[in-house]
Amino acid sequence: MSELNNLKSEIKNIFFNVFPNLKEEDFDWEKHQSGYEDWDSFAHLQLVSKIEKQFNIRFDIDQIMNVNSPNDFLKFVNHQ
Repeated sequence: MSELNNLKSEIKNIFFNVFPNLKEEDFDWEKHQSGYEDWDSFAHLQLVSKIEKQFNIRFDIDQIMNVNSPNDFLKFVNHQ
């Protein structure tokens, strides 16, 4: 599996961990925060925290405010 596919798999697993009621067919890399029923500010902090821990990275406040889709998280992690 390529590095990008590994990143995608790990990020997707984090989303399914934070959103246990999320169905596979409802996950979309391009869907924004408003498209996910349970993605509120608390869930956003959970996503950021889990991704920081999983990839041993840190978001700054501007980055936290500007990640609004799974793809945004992927781009950020992929460029670290």
